Amino acid sequence: MKQAGMVKVVLADPRQLMCEGIQRALNERAGIKVVGVARTKAELLAVLDIVAPDLVLLNPRLEPQGGTGLIRDLRKMLPYLPLLTLASDASNDDPVALLRAGAKGYLSKNNNTEDLVRAILKVASGGLFVSSELSESLAEELCAGLRNNSFARLSPREAEVFGFLAQGHTVSHIAQVLQLSVKTVSTHKSRMMERLGLNSLSELIQYAITNDLIDMGDASSQSASERHRDAPTPRSQEARRSDRDRIVVATHSLLEGADPDGLA
Repeated sequence: MKQAGMVKVVLADPRQLMCEGIQRALNERAGIKVVGVARTKAELLAVLDIVAPDLVLLNPRLEPQGGTGLIRDLRKMLPYLPLLTLASDASNDDPVALLRAGAKGYLSKNNNTEDLVRAILKVASGGLFVSSELSESLAEELCAGLRNNSFARLSPREAEVFGFLAQGHTVSHIAQVLQLSVKTVSTHKSRMMERLGLNSLSELIQYAITNDLIDMGDASSQSASERHRDAPTPRSQEARRSDRDRIVVATHSLLEGADPDGLA
């Protein structure tokens, strides 16, 4: 039987020691109870089939590729279930992307247990929680335009991978041209896709067209220094029309004969 005012929390975090510590800390607090723990996406979905929490406390790295896709999936399945995200050990979390995907709050590594309790109570009651250190960054994002700022925050290598993918190159080809391992290029691709809030190659190409971010020159003919220096840049109107035609052809070819995510 549910106690009056009791907030039921499902904790989803791949770090066992972190899970155990947070669970102990929360269960010692009046009004909060951890009713389920998951360390993988599959475990989380199984737990949510059994219990009906008031909130999920989620580490974005429950999914190796990043948490935006997982958050979107959960929002589709359980649109009224609040999701509060915890900073992971990785340094490439993008709090703004997580909030855009549907998270109702974000806790950084610098937040303490009192902050966690306050965030849980606020988000479970229908509010939003953003740490003070994120507030300024979030305000800047909203004022400057989220999508363009997201691209500006990409590293030079992530922007380079973006350009190659938008031109129709596979991860394997990009790795060969840039003299990197396929795994390294895949990591850059995953981080870039998460930061831009994209889920597929077709979305990436549409993003490039909409924001005039792609140069369709032959990247493979550039020198290594030129490739490192030259990120995708806006084109002239005439060049953009030509680019769009070539991108459409590349898109049709990829979607008809290749993995739609361009992973191979």
